[in-house]
Amino acid sequence: MSDATSLVLDLLNYIEQVEKLKYKPAFTVPTEFFVVHQHELKGLPELQFNIHGDGSDVWLRVPRLHEIPPPQPDEALRSWITLPKVPTKTPELKTQIEIYDGKQLRSSELLQDHPEITELFRWYVDNQWNPWAAAETPRRKTIKRYNDLFSLQQTISTEGAETQLELVWGLGHAVWKKEGFGTVLKHPVISQSCEVALNEKTFDLEVRPRDIDPRIELDTYAEMEISGVRQLDAFWKSELENGANRPNPFEASTYDGVLKAAVGHLDPNGVYEVLTDDPTPPQPSEKLTITNSWVLYARKRTGGPFLEDVKRLKKTVEMAETLPAVVRNFVERGGTLIQEQSLRLFRGLSTSESVGESLEL
Repeated sequence: MSDATSLVLDLLNYIEQVEKLKYKPAFTVPTEFFVVHQHELKGLPELQFNIHGDGSDVWLRVPRLHEIPPPQPDEALRSWITLPKVPTKTPELKTQIEIYDGKQLRSSELLQDHPEITELFRWYVDNQWNPWAAAETPRRKTIKRYNDLFSLQQTISTEGAETQLELVWGLGHAVWKKEGFGTVLKHPVISQSCEVALNEKTFDLEVRPRDIDPRIELDTYAEMEISGVRQLDAFWKSELENGANRPNPFEASTYDGVLKAAVGHLDPNGVYEVLTDDPTPPQPSEKLTITNSWVLYARKRTGGPFLEDVKRLKKTVEMAETLPAVVRNFVERGGTLIQEQSLRLFRGLSTSESVGESLEL
């Protein structure tokens, strides 16, 4: 690497660090735009994960489902029952109903005078409502996740490339209530920028990793003045340079080593927990705990397109055999001798007189 290349990289690193000073590190996952944790998606119907094919990987596919209405009660029961709009609530019986003849009130009837209605109600709840509610409750959760993700997709696509929001897949959820530090950490270690697209044939929403390098979130640990940040950053860069596979939240071999290294470098008492049956992250304690669980969330772009441009420019500089003169001039030292500048005369536009060897302007 030439001296000029090294100096240009130093200059770009300086610009990058100055830009990062404008942003505060995030200790918790932002919730104001969109967020869903792994345990909140577990068991929801018709979701698909880690789909390979068509030249790209789909990490999450959310289908467009429609609500299924509750089963209709028996005709005799219909006027006595009140059906809620959501499956998480239970129908109720009215204690009294009014019988109308056209628009005129004919009579009122009390529930206590109709024990058969109570029996019909119990049978309806046990045999029709409860089975429907058990299937419809997770279905409604899928519909809500679709609606939230659809709203985010519309916001990002409407604002275009300059949008201030990005969808991120965070892997290796870390929690820590570090002694002597006031802010509690609840944030993933690795983040992969993703894109969400609407399938125009099926109207499914598909989340794919973008074709950019994942990032290790070390700003929070630098803020906590953890001594192992530099070593972990060097380990991460070596993994990327060695062509390691992109971390895939569904393939443990692609991220296990990094998460274990994070625990080793950041906290001597830290632990790495592999969650299998229940991926709910544990509560923060005085020791760093990193799990293999993930979270999908939206955040404001950290550094914006500017930092992405700087990163791409650094890669281009590293790969270039020779730098253009206009780039080298930014960092190369000028001459130490003062040279006399000869003034050049130009013939004015308002006169045709020529003085000596004057030039056309």
